[in-house]
Amino acid sequence: MSQTAPALAAPAPQARKGAPPGFAAARRAAYGIGGLALFIAIWKAALIWQWAPAGTLPDPFELPATLVQEWQSGRLLPAIGSSLVHYFWGLAAGTALGFGVGLAAATLPRFDLAQAYLARILRPIPPLAWVVFAIAWFKVSHAGAAFVIAIGVFWVNYFATYSAVRNVDPRYYELARAFGHGGYLARALGVTLPAIAPGALSGVRTGIGQAWMTLIAAELLGVPGMGQEMNAAAGVGAYDAVVVYMLIISLVYTLCDLAFSTFERKVLQWRP
Repeated sequence: MSQTAPALAAPAPQARKGAPPGFAAARRAAYGIGGLALFIAIWKAALIWQWAPAGTLPDPFELPATLVQEWQSGRLLPAIGSSLVHYFWGLAAGTALGFGVGLAAATLPRFDLAQAYLARILRPIPPLAWVVFAIAWFKVSHAGAAFVIAIGVFWVNYFATYSAVRNVDPRYYELARAFGHGGYLARALGVTLPAIAPGALSGVRTGIGQAWMTLIAAELLGVPGMGQEMNAAAGVGAYDAVVVYMLIISLVYTLCDLAFSTFERKVLQWRP
């Protein structure tokens, strides 16, 4: 046994003694940059050998110039600002309602029974199917786009919260009752909310991405924002501008996700 134990406990290659500090991070960065370079090379090859219809695939090395043009035209910042308005309103409304209804459904048996069939009927309907009613009720406005976004975000948070509550260990509630916290509010504040925090916050983070996907699709129908600018650019064959807005969307989403992940780590710093 004394001879085999060191072999079983041998460190992984990336954790070797001779590895300098930051080696693992540098290795990941090198692989990431290499993958990005390979993607751009394939993109450039597709342009040279015309793997896509002529004029529909922009040159990746001309995108910086296109970005400068969009900035100087005065369209870029207003489009980003407009998108962020209905993005945050829709995200906030969908997150709050999804969390609240999911929590109530998972903790109140009668309410769960009353809403079960309704949830099964409404859940399969895509958020974009509600665009017709959004336009009829709110016209082409921030409110209409926020309404469509909120529907998509609602279901993400509803199911994430519902599942998180159902997965709470029942022994936690038994322990709470033993210490005199048998009421609904006391259990919710003392047991349920802390126990479901990781799952619920994971749902919020997923909703941040879902909101962007729904937002762009809603804007393609006329709501001012980056989606509308993409649609207008595609209409005149300016596919380089379309790609620029796609990359801006990716950048803004990355910043939103980074900010929330930082918040999430602080909230859940009690986790091992």
